[in-house]
Amino acid sequence: MLATLTSGATTVTGVVPRPGTLSLLDRVVSLQSLKNRLSGIQLVEIEPSAVLTPAARDYCKELKVAIVRGSSVARSTNAAGDSSLATQGRPQRLLVAGSTSWIASMEKQLCSKQAKVCEMTTDDATALRTIADGIRNGHQAGVVIVNAPYATCWQAARDDRLRPGVVSSWPELNGVLLEVPVNVLILSAKTWNVPSACNVARRFFQHLHNQS
Repeated sequence: MLATLTSGATTVTGVVPRPGTLSLLDRVVSLQSLKNRLSGIQLVEIEPSAVLTPAARDYCKELKVAIVRGSSVARSTNAAGDSSLATQGRPQRLLVAGSTSWIASMEKQLCSKQAKVCEMTTDDATALRTIADGIRNGHQAGVVIVNAPYATCWQAARDDRLRPGVVSSWPELNGVLLEVPVNVLILSAKTWNVPSACNVARRFFQHLHNQS
């Protein structure tokens, strides 16, 4: 069951929770989202792709409230009659897709608990669609390796569930992760190779883990 709570000019939508649990469907979970709502709460559940602000994270730590991702999405989807997420188990935090032939080699070098590497796609658009579908189905974020990174970024920006960023070099990666709440990293197949792309995926996974 969905519930909508309004406080001032802010409307917060969530799933009616179990006792001691607050489940949110907000795309951005801020301090204002949580203020005056954590009395008697031990657990806050947020969407896998939700942006959790530092102030909200610190507020939960101060009140000793745990934060988890994914459960509310599974329950709200099941309430609508789709049990696919429940039957598949909890998705990996990170999804990797691409239209380059060497993407298959990444599967051997990445830990399956960190990322799911998809089969090579026929083109860039299909690779991006694979990532978008994965995020809609519970994956937190994705790395897409394509031949036309800027065109792919433009296409990704048209999807309101995706927050893309093109990364051209390793130093640039840290800047993107610090400045932008991305959930899709776009790499050029012409610039990156298997080892370096795997390092990007590992760094992105660690960044997501630290943010949760």
